[in-house]
Amino acid sequence: MTSYQIHALLIEDDPDDVLLLKEALTETEKGEIKLGLADRLSRGLIELRMQDYDVILLDLNLPDSRGLETLNSIVKIFPKIPVVVLSGLADDATTFEAVRRGAQDYILKGEINGPMLLRILHYAIERKQAEAVLRASEARYRTLVDTSPNGITLTDLEGKLMLCNQQTALLHGYDSPDAMLGINVYELVAPDDRQLAVLNTQKTLEEGRVINIEYTLLRKDGSHFPAEISSALLRDGGDAPTGFVGITRDITQRMQAIEAERRLTKSREQFIASVSHELRTPLFSLLGYLDLLRNGKVDDYDVQKEFLTRASKDADRLLDMVNELLDFSLLESERLALNWEQVDLSVVILEILHSFREQTDARSISLKWVQMDPSLIAELDPSRMRRVLENIIENAVKFSDKNGEILITGESMNGNVIINVIDRGCGIPEEDCTRIFEKYYQVSSTHSENVYGLGLGLYLAKQIIEAHGGSISVKSQLGAGSTFTVTIPVKKRM
Repeated sequence: MTSYQIHALLIEDDPDDVLLLKEALTETEKGEIKLGLADRLSRGLIELRMQDYDVILLDLNLPDSRGLETLNSIVKIFPKIPVVVLSGLADDATTFEAVRRGAQDYILKGEINGPMLLRILHYAIERKQAEAVLRASEARYRTLVDTSPNGITLTDLEGKLMLCNQQTALLHGYDSPDAMLGINVYELVAPDDRQLAVLNTQKTLEEGRVINIEYTLLRKDGSHFPAEISSALLRDGGDAPTGFVGITRDITQRMQAIEAERRLTKSREQFIASVSHELRTPLFSLLGYLDLLRNGKVDDYDVQKEFLTRASKDADRLLDMVNELLDFSLLESERLALNWEQVDLSVVILEILHSFREQTDARSISLKWVQMDPSLIAELDPSRMRRVLENIIENAVKFSDKNGEILITGESMNGNVIINVIDRGCGIPEEDCTRIFEKYYQVSSTHSENVYGLGLGLYLAKQIIEAHGGSISVKSQLGAGSTFTVTIPVKKRM
């Protein structure tokens, strides 16, 4: 035990008992115990306020206070000072209750001697200090448990929930931890995973812990969520198993991220396949025309001119795809820079319509342009806006039936140029309309089974239009066609 002077306050009204205790002090080393005296509870409380004491020796029955109320008054006002009760009886029920309520120990008045008194006072002080440390430690751990982002549970060996934190209640949709007490934790596991949970509980019993097992868990309303649980075995002082502590982590976001990565990987694979197909088709065609011309197998001048024209168109198509891929790369790295010019969009649209004339004539598709305002001049990047409009009009042509009709309108309104591309084709399913501007996304429909693309056209169109300060939207109905609306500011927005 630590050797230092103990400053004790004796609160006792019986002079004989005071004398007996003072005589016991003579059996200790001089100066080991410094004793203060008070014969009333009220006087003792005053003394405690005036001086610092290490321990209180307390008679429960005083002129101004009786029984456990005496202890209650002391503990309430001075909870940090240890109390040793002075008792006249060995089996006094009141004395035992006083110890249960916070007294550190008790001494029988007729059995007091110096060494015993010194030892009891030392132990009372040390126990009180240990209790303070334990309470502080428990408070810290309780704070950690209550503020943990994970669910923390304590269960008995049968799985009955004995304790849980607020996050556990939130995960399972309960109002408070108390509302979950007594629930068997297997009931919180989806039926398909319960047998696995039982097997892992047995494994925890055998090995002491089980780490990071994924389950589907249940909320109070019956809904599901994915979770990862780690558990460990609790033991008593004799090393016998008493229960389990578990940590539950909601892995919904992780699973969503994995699924998103899976979809992205699949989209990339489809994208690479589409790029390969899209590049190979015009490339093979171009090489075919050039080989025929280079090997002198075409003598007719008009045929040679036609072949060169077609080869030139294939080269232009390849260049457009390369530029599209380049813009995609610049957008992904946030390095896209626009080349601003004043452009008459009506002229650009007429040139685009002329470039599609051969395709539309071959399928008897009517391609009409209606300019609703005399001026459609805007500040924009001409080459990129041309590709945007080409992509939208090309899609309208692709998804239109033979003898179909495509209408393009242009008007100026509220400082914007508004372009509508309206077709009467197969239309777009409602679920696709919300995703059609995502990168790599391609509408799946029977009409487009043999229509290929990079899956980037509308994604790039949206990004480029928004870079101009504009917007793009789509309205569609299956079997009735689609309307794409492009809005571009007339003036460059700073």
